[in-house]
Amino acid sequence: MAKKGKLPRKATQEKIERPRRPRRYKYFFLIVCEDEKTEPEYFQQFVALFPDDTLYLKPVGTGSFPLGVVNQAIIEKSKLEAESQKEFGKDDAIWVVFDKDDADQNDTTIQNFDEAFKIAKKNQFQIAYSNEAFELWFLLHLEEVPSHPPIPRSDIYIRLEKLIRQNPSESNFIYEHGKREIIAKINQFGNESKAIERAEILLQAQNGVPPIQANPSTKVHLLVKELRKWIQFCSG
Repeated sequence: MAKKGKLPRKATQEKIERPRRPRRYKYFFLIVCEDEKTEPEYFQQFVALFPDDTLYLKPVGTGSFPLGVVNQAIIEKSKLEAESQKEFGKDDAIWVVFDKDDADQNDTTIQNFDEAFKIAKKNQFQIAYSNEAFELWFLLHLEEVPSHPPIPRSDIYIRLEKLIRQNPSESNFIYEHGKREIIAKINQFGNESKAIERAEILLQAQNGVPPIQANPSTKVHLLVKELRKWIQFCSG
């Protein structure tokens, strides 16, 4: 993609809610998420940053486990191709977003987690996994996270609440998992550029470690970087 100009970082609700017809778009960008609420709502913010009729960005929530996310991505791809009456091309993208969570609980969950990666790669889907949870990406907006020891997701939630409460206007903030409020707080108090830098440091520290063991780490920043590049390209 060619280098283009600057882009606004804030979305407007009016543009997000505007009906869009896939047939009018040149490029497709499908994001299929494990979570039904927080993850797709987070990526939905990017929709309004694209000029009309340039790139069709569609975040989808599944409420499924990693393997189910990947299988649903196959279905969503077919649905979008049918709706737009065109096949996905080399410039289109499909990302699957899922967490490690309890995937290491037993042999079956481990096998399903590994199978999710195999099927995703077979279908040329990009993978934005987090170990343990997507909320690690939010935490990285607020502070550095050491690459050792592993951090359970319950500790991530506690840290998010504590750090947001440090802001004078948020002394009574209570983190509730799955509530969209956390997205607004991260947008208000967090730093996306710092989050990308911190996520990259964690990923480098976990280099060579299987994703199911790479706690803490995330690849969500790679997806966000790709979205930002596309916004620049389409806004030129």
